[in-house]
Amino acid sequence: MGFDHSHYVPILKGKQGELNALQSTDPKLLTKVTPLVEIPPIPPAWPEGENQKPVPGKTIDEHIKSVAKAFTKALKGMPALFVDGFYIELEDELENGSSPVDAIFNALRSASVPFIPTIGLDRVEDYADSVKVAIETDKRGCCLRLVESDLESLSELGGQIDGLLKILGIPHDQVDLLVDFGPKVPQKSALPFQIDALPALEAWRTLTVASSSFPASMMGLKTNSIEEREREEWLAWLFVRSKKKAVKRVPTFGDYAINHPILTEINPKLMLMSPNIRYTDSVNFVIAKGQAQPRKKKKQTPEEAAARAKLAPTVQYPILAAKIKAHPAWKGPRFSAGDHFIDRCARKECVGSSTDWRAAGTCHHIALVVQQIASLP
Repeated sequence: MGFDHSHYVPILKGKQGELNALQSTDPKLLTKVTPLVEIPPIPPAWPEGENQKPVPGKTIDEHIKSVAKAFTKALKGMPALFVDGFYIELEDELENGSSPVDAIFNALRSASVPFIPTIGLDRVEDYADSVKVAIETDKRGCCLRLVESDLESLSELGGQIDGLLKILGIPHDQVDLLVDFGPKVPQKSALPFQIDALPALEAWRTLTVASSSFPASMMGLKTNSIEEREREEWLAWLFVRSKKKAVKRVPTFGDYAINHPILTEINPKLMLMSPNIRYTDSVNFVIAKGQAQPRKKKKQTPEEAAARAKLAPTVQYPILAAKIKAHPAWKGPRFSAGDHFIDRCARKECVGSSTDWRAAGTCHHIALVVQQIASLP
């Protein structure tokens, strides 16, 4: 394995929408994409009462069984991918005594999914053991995912990394280094110096820099609007690439597609969600936002019922899709499977769920970024 700055590494949350997006992406595009897929945490359940804290919606065994089934189905055709289990590294063992991370790795291995395990500097010992077994078993190396806090003391970083690689029994040239800034997109002027300061810069099998400026929530957007937000991470990477004669190594581009890096779970009993469609343009995210449908009252007048019906997602999504089609960012129905879906829904041939719309937006985003990178001089 090996790739350079003509490649793309999207970091995906591993939920069904993103998995469906990978399944519907053109296989030819996937040769230029190596996603990092996070194993999602156990979904929460929300007890009655405004002050109740969420509880696990499944047992760890139920969750791992569900994730394994979804992952093996969606990822079987991938040329390669990174898999990160930090959300479940602290979960209890399964009933059969195995660790949840090992169970996912074993399921992917049995399905012949060419995964590369991902580790960070702060993972627990059991997680490191799982990654080490995968390295020894599959012979694909590993991905080392650094986060912003790891870069605070660059003088100590080299020693920390060397200590971890010694435990894993793996040399630098079998490690894909991912520097993940999360929601804090680095300043364009500072990023080349941060890259050059990385330890063993030339030794890594691949080098990727990722971050995301996607909004943390839709609350900051106006109701019934279509707004744009700048793709700061893309502009920062373009700046580094423009300095390729000055920087020691140009990294591969990574982002979080159309997600905010920090996963948040919202209590649907307390917060009403507005339908939205996320679409990516050359330097902006384009977001069409509708209006939250009020909760159904036990007793409501015919007028209230009619007003509520007009705000059903099944009514709003075709309207939002038409807004995307009317925007200058629109690429046409043949651009990707996601664009084809948007076109059909704008013509009221389908409606789609929130999962379908996350898949459509992610599929379009992947196709756009691959095209953008390929078209650079």
